[in-house]
Amino acid sequence: MKLKLHKAPLFFATLMLLSSVAANANEAAGSATETSPGVVGKVEKAVEHGAKAAASGVERGAKAAARGIERGASAAARGVERGAKATGNAAHTVAKKLGASSTSSSSPDK
Repeated sequence: MKLKLHKAPLFFATLMLLSSVAANANEAAGSATETSPGVVGKVEKAVEHGAKAAASGVERGAKAAARGIERGASAAARGVERGAKATGNAAHTVAKKLGASSTSSSSPDK
């Protein structure tokens, strides 16, 4: 759970960075009156394409991180379960040994 909360600010910072890049590209395209309209259109499309690709990459990364967190949590749960079972088995073995030694020591002498 901590890992998921740790990644959230990174995700939002990336989105903010992408939105500022798109805004700067729009300002640059608007102020470039000396260039031909075809070049400005190509630059705008390239910026849009790059922003979409980056957003897609961030989304895929977030999904992969979520899957990793889920797998890690389930592995931790299995480990706790196995540890509890092993502790129970060890306690049972010790109890059997203590029970066997106490019955042999309490048997009447011949």
